[in-house]
Amino acid sequence: MSKVVILSAVRTPIGAIGGGLAPLQARELATLAIGKAVAAAGLDPGQIQYTCMGWVMQDPRSPNLAKVAAEFAGVPCTSPGTTFHENCASGGAAVHSLARRILLGEVEVGVAGGVESMSNVPRYLYTGRTKAQVYGDMTLVDGIMGALMDTNVGPRGELMGLMTERLVEKYGVTRREQDEVAYRSHHNALAAWEGGFFADYVFPVSVPQRKGDPVVVARDEGPRPVTLDDLAKQKPYFKPEGGTITAMNSSSINDAAAALVLASEEAAARLGRKGIARLVAWHNVGVPRELMGEGAFKVLPGLLQKAGLSMGDVAFFEINEAFAAVVAAAFHDLPDLDVERVNRWGSGVSLGHPVGCTGARQLADMAHQLRRRGGRFGLTSRCVGGGIGSGEVIEAL
Repeated sequence: MSKVVILSAVRTPIGAIGGGLAPLQARELATLAIGKAVAAAGLDPGQIQYTCMGWVMQDPRSPNLAKVAAEFAGVPCTSPGTTFHENCASGGAAVHSLARRILLGEVEVGVAGGVESMSNVPRYLYTGRTKAQVYGDMTLVDGIMGALMDTNVGPRGELMGLMTERLVEKYGVTRREQDEVAYRSHHNALAAWEGGFFADYVFPVSVPQRKGDPVVVARDEGPRPVTLDDLAKQKPYFKPEGGTITAMNSSSINDAAAALVLASEEAAARLGRKGIARLVAWHNVGVPRELMGEGAFKVLPGLLQKAGLSMGDVAFFEINEAFAAVVAAAFHDLPDLDVERVNRWGSGVSLGHPVGCTGARQLADMAHQLRRRGGRFGLTSRCVGGGIGSGEVIEAL
């Protein structure tokens, strides 16, 4: 069976909600990432045979965003595309799907990635289509709540942060442990930026303004030099009495896009491209939706087994910090997990968590982290609302 090679991996900076990237819709961000990924691979857009993109907060302004965004990036209209919704694993699901297509011989070269513009999530009017509501008010519902809560937990739904307090109780995670994860996340991300590690693949985005010149967003807007005292002063947000999860040890709400060009090993050789990494294995696992956070680390044993590796073989891990409590619980559940090899370039708490983009963003960052820091194998994983763990292992080339 052929091997799947990553020819290129790029991403936009990660914007804060209402921040520098807010004027751009998801389709526009995805188009930029796809175009940059194809160029970074040294290919012509006409060589792209399929596009897969993850996008959680989908809306009618960009139906089947993957296909349309690819066309705007110059990919021929004859090249198909599929858009994926797997909550926080959507970007990873897009990569998994394209890899399967390559392994099955359906295509040889394609683009996979993820996008989210949480600044542009619509508000919805659910009432009115099936109920002949002649009189009375109608309430707009904030669509972004779909990313922040699970409507199938409890009688009225439950915020992800409140659900994660269950994880805290199950694994005996302390508030201090969570704040330490958040502290390391910010400072690791800042160090990576100051060290120039992101500079060659996180591309600047020029954002048109209503008046005046475009504003260039060149850097992630989330990482900042927080202190442990800053973190300790925060009050529990989701569970005011006896809770541990705060706004500062949770991930943020963001805008971003990431894209990777994947190819079969044979196609890469024929094109004269070595690639930057090889996709070794990917895996999903189900967990109780009330404990969705543990999917980020419960996926590791099966993933490592598929890759034929042990924990000690992995140079770097990125376990997405949907909440710092998720990573803190991982240390409790996996005693061999070394803090010095986890989230060395930051993660959801510092970089941000643009949900549909995150899986692809993690893979892009890991491919370059291995290259820049000399590691061989890297592992990326994430928890998923609804009760899934998703992850990948890649090998530097």
